Amino acid sequence: MSVGRIALRIATIGALNGATSVGSNVLDSEIGSIDVAADESLRTNQEKPFISVYTDGSKAEDLSGARRLWQNGLTELLIETGIAASMTETDQETGESTIIGGIPATDSAFELFLDVVDREAVAALMDPDNPWAEIWRTLVRDIVKVERRRTADAETGTRMAAHQQSITCDLLPDPVFGEPVAPTSVWQKLLNQMEAVEHPYLEALQELMGLAVTQRNSIEQRRRFGFTLDEARALCDLPPLAAEATEPDISRIDFEKI
Repeated sequence: MSVGRIALRIATIGALNGATSVGSNVLDSEIGSIDVAADESLRTNQEKPFISVYTDGSKAEDLSGARRLWQNGLTELLIETGIAASMTETDQETGESTIIGGIPATDSAFELFLDVVDREAVAALMDPDNPWAEIWRTLVRDIVKVERRRTADAETGTRMAAHQQSITCDLLPDPVFGEPVAPTSVWQKLLNQMEAVEHPYLEALQELMGLAVTQRNSIEQRRRFGFTLDEARALCDLPPLAAEATEPDISRIDFEKI
């Protein structure tokens, strides 16, 4: 599980929440926000216009031969926007009709609304006064590709009232597990912002980052670069085997000016 991908979704949702025409109906990886029914029509469990945020595939290359599993590389962020409409579905066997949620075919009004929300989403992520957007821009080192797609009915090809923005970004590497977080780092800013809004994922994210873990610098280095024990000894990052048991555990050094 990537801390960076979780952080990217949290920051995206935080930046978009209340900043677009869908209001606070911004969802995190809602699998049912737009779904395909058995008859290949598009369905939704939403009752009003919505945005759903996902992190899709990612790929890290050119790792210089190191075992740097903390790298996130190029990550695809999906921002899906849709308009919900109530529809009637009739059971062919019983004749009973039920109200279901669906994605209607687009028209000029729907299309304008979706384009407006797409524009508002971009403006929100670029807003210099939005603290969540500031965290988002710090997590995203670079944007290498942006694709905007429309959703269509698989069976008929009818263009539906749903858009998808795909942003391929160079995402910061994950913090090394157990490594102290600098007060000025984006990770501390993220945790502070989550605490300020009482985010339900705060405790889980802290555990994933290993903030309560105390470890020696040599262990931290091995975690960072994926060194084996023999490699760490060869690099003098660990004492020889005979002296390893006597390695001082130095967690703090104080200097006194005389």
